[in-house]
Amino acid sequence: MGSVDRATIRIAFESARLSYTDHRVDLYNSGINQLLSLAAVRGYRLCHFRMADLYRHDDRPMVRATILAVDPEWSGDEPLDAWQHVRPVGTENLDVADIGLYFVRGDDIRRTDTPNIDVLRAAETEAVVIESVAATLATCDKYEMVVRCPEVPQPLTFAATELEPALEAIDRLPLEDGWFVLKDRFGYGCGAQVHRLHRDTPHLDHLIGDYLQAYGDILLQEYRAEVADGDLVVTFVDDELIGTMRRLPAEGEWKTNASLGAEQVRHELTPEQEDAARAARRAFAECRVASVDLVLSGRVLEINAFPGGEGLLETHGVVLAERVLDRLEVELGVRDDDRDVRAEVQAGDTDHDEDDDEQEAER
Repeated sequence: MGSVDRATIRIAFESARLSYTDHRVDLYNSGINQLLSLAAVRGYRLCHFRMADLYRHDDRPMVRATILAVDPEWSGDEPLDAWQHVRPVGTENLDVADIGLYFVRGDDIRRTDTPNIDVLRAAETEAVVIESVAATLATCDKYEMVVRCPEVPQPLTFAATELEPALEAIDRLPLEDGWFVLKDRFGYGCGAQVHRLHRDTPHLDHLIGDYLQAYGDILLQEYRAEVADGDLVVTFVDDELIGTMRRLPAEGEWKTNASLGAEQVRHELTPEQEDAARAARRAFAECRVASVDLVLSGRVLEINAFPGGEGLLETHGVVLAERVLDRLEVELGVRDDDRDVRAEVQAGDTDHDEDDDEQEAER
């Protein structure tokens, strides 16, 4: 039986910035904004921090947190848009143990030497952290799927940090009409660091060198022409498959990001597609809220933490934040009568900002 009052629990949201748009608070991921909205509606105490805000005092892990509160003038309409009415109201130095639940977007976490990562690891011993440092690092590294899942069908992929090995890798790729894909190995967000290049591009070596200078670590990957028919995003919470959507690229575009005009539709997985998605998910057992991206043939492209919530709401009528927070409330021991109270969200109501579709900031 749960006995903890929601109002006594503080939830912290981590990201590189408090807002990425004109809103005073916008964590630029429709799944995380959905969680922020639901946490606000359910009466939790809220705060935000960056990795740079973590520190130690007298050997205790601490966070310099921005305290968040809902605008008292908000009418309460459109509960999934509550994040638009959340405001920073001050700062406070908190012991990490003062926070009961962390949602870590992790766009300022790239490698194990990220400053203050040890402080965030310490928080994991004091609270529930979604996603953990281990999960954040694993999903940030787009080569980790190749390392962990050699038996799962994937496009052929090579990692490189220098020009000569990168050019050798291109020669080893099966080039679909001369095309291949170059990615930032640790890229983050909306496909911005994903590029389709042609083998006959003039001064290709110089171009690859420029990408190496910009990214440091790159991936050279087989281009799958089947992406013209779309790709699949399979969302999991722990081991539960929540739903799948198919993203159809806009006319003249090869990427399937909604921010580039892709259409999102409901999809029922074939047995082969589901087997591949589940195998990839099992290989990243440390991830609790994640999506697996794959093409229709069942070849897995990557796994991302914190999938966006808008696509699932539109295609399946599922409020992802409710699935996540309901589960975590049981773990936190939230009082049973509190858990019986639900935000009045109409699953069919998708009248939210169009920008949210690709504020998924895929990892």
